[in-house]
Amino acid sequence: MHRQGRPGGMLLLCLCVFVLLWPSLGGVPVAPQPSPVSGGNARPLLGRITSELMHQYLEGLCAFGPRHAGSVSCTLASEYIYSLFQNLGLSVEFHEWKWGGYQSRDVVATLPGLLPDSDGIYIVSGHYDTVPTSPGADDDGSGAMAVVAIAAALKDQHLNHTVKFITFSGEEVGTYGSFTYAREAYARDENIIAVLNMDMIGYANTVEGGKILRFFSEPRSTWIGEYAVNVSSRYHDAVDMTIECLPNYPGNDGQAFVDFGYDGVWIAHHDGYAWGHSANDSTVHTNWSYYVKATQFMLAMTWETAMRPVPVQVRLVAPLEGELYFFNRPVRSIALAKEWFSGLRGTTIILGRAMARAEVISSEPVAYVIFCMDGAFQSWVGSPPYEWKVWGEYAALWGKHTLSVEVYTTAGHRAYDEMDLHVFSFSDTFRYNHRPHLFHPGV
Repeated sequence: MHRQGRPGGMLLLCLCVFVLLWPSLGGVPVAPQPSPVSGGNARPLLGRITSELMHQYLEGLCAFGPRHAGSVSCTLASEYIYSLFQNLGLSVEFHEWKWGGYQSRDVVATLPGLLPDSDGIYIVSGHYDTVPTSPGADDDGSGAMAVVAIAAALKDQHLNHTVKFITFSGEEVGTYGSFTYAREAYARDENIIAVLNMDMIGYANTVEGGKILRFFSEPRSTWIGEYAVNVSSRYHDAVDMTIECLPNYPGNDGQAFVDFGYDGVWIAHHDGYAWGHSANDSTVHTNWSYYVKATQFMLAMTWETAMRPVPVQVRLVAPLEGELYFFNRPVRSIALAKEWFSGLRGTTIILGRAMARAEVISSEPVAYVIFCMDGAFQSWVGSPPYEWKVWGEYAALWGKHTLSVEVYTTAGHRAYDEMDLHVFSFSDTFRYNHRPHLFHPGV
């Protein structure tokens, strides 16, 4: 007995075949869900950094001559860098800024991270502006063009975290480009994990100096240099570069981010450079083999940092950086942009008391959060909200202090954040000196 098929069976079969063939017929395929990438390394990419490429980029930039912030040559140089990023297929934009009587723009290219639940950002930067009389090959054409070369090497890579490649202007007049960018990024609540700022990486005139790259940092950012030491050890067979960790020097674009609560380092060559800020800072004095090697190392460093797992982060989200507080209320922004060497830029001033609040980003259960003042334990909190009222329990808080917060996970991971405060508040000692001190978790 013949069984008749259901009406429309052939139509259903044709529809299924059409759906399977649709992508090849010009339809839009469903994008695969991204997942974390693990394993591998940057070794296969190092060969993309060549002497020919670095010659092309650096000599192309120096052809514009001195690039003082706001000058025509500086503007033309920004368009040159923009076109280089654009030709790589990266998303690129100008960051326009105006400060201290100067007006110019930074160039920002973005390589999006693969992890859908990570908003972490790494910044790789250098400045392309110069003093009025210098072509700035080493200071800092070398750093700016290394940024572009690293972007070129990584353009088709799927890294776990987002990388922003930024060439700043206005460094030589007060780091105004990086200051305004960091200030605006902080206002947008961007989660910038680290800033790798290269400024003068194209020169060596000794055998020793030809194998050393220096990382300058404040104490809160020393982990970056320590991580670079590990990277140099892992890549020693491919890039013979030793990392030298030194105390911070504030006159660089990385400092602008540190002033707003982010971690950042200044990266420079080892040997002294006699032609800085002069008309003789040209490509004639570039040590091309060292420059290539330094850029290759920074490529490896960028790849490794953007791939590294970040199981836990903690960020002080209150009080706000660069604000004047009257008790717990911000009443006025304090820019102090010209105070780039004094440590006052990004300063927070509190009159009375204010609430400190931390935000924890963790893939692991949080055990507890500890608040400290000037390195001394003040309070611990076991669950959100992670808050502590800034006040002096046993002595008046009067003058500059460092507020810090640490988070510990049940898996043993730890994260840290800190900010400088100028606090003018009396203690409550007289209210409690006749009572036994009771320790309670929480505020």
